[in-house]
Amino acid sequence: MNRQRPIKGRDWNGHEYQYGIVLSEHSVGYWNTSCKLCGDVHVMETRSLRVGARSKKCNQYRAPNWSGFEREDAIIRRQYGISMQEFDKLLEFQKHGCAICNKPITKLSKRMNIDHDHKTGQVRGLLCSGCNTGLGHLGDDIEGLKRALKYLENPTFKQVKLGELN
Repeated sequence: MNRQRPIKGRDWNGHEYQYGIVLSEHSVGYWNTSCKLCGDVHVMETRSLRVGARSKKCNQYRAPNWSGFEREDAIIRRQYGISMQEFDKLLEFQKHGCAICNKPITKLSKRMNIDHDHKTGQVRGLLCSGCNTGLGHLGDDIEGLKRALKYLENPTFKQVKLGELN
């Protein structure tokens, strides 16, 4: 009886993928599986196969809460299309500060944002949370920024107050 079958799973987008093949039964409730990532044979429980879990003995295995520079590199490559080396160059070019307000930015600061054009996906620079939020609220619109600048230079209350005196 042939018991070989693919081990399938779903990624965070819901796309199916295959990451191994069940080769044979090891003992009751355990199976020999061929890993697609490393090519080795791992012993896995039946319940782990049913839920699509990966073998923790695989040298390519990364826990869901995996952290480190490789994880950060993978995230910024996937989301913004730049490597950690390009990020480092950008950080150096900006003298380790926000591109707008020059507030210091540390390399792994959770308060750092990679600013990008939402239409094209093109990276523009590194911003602190305050500047990134401000741009977001203004809709990344140059005309909105000009109106905000005009308002700061000549506030409405000042105009009303001067109008009352004349």
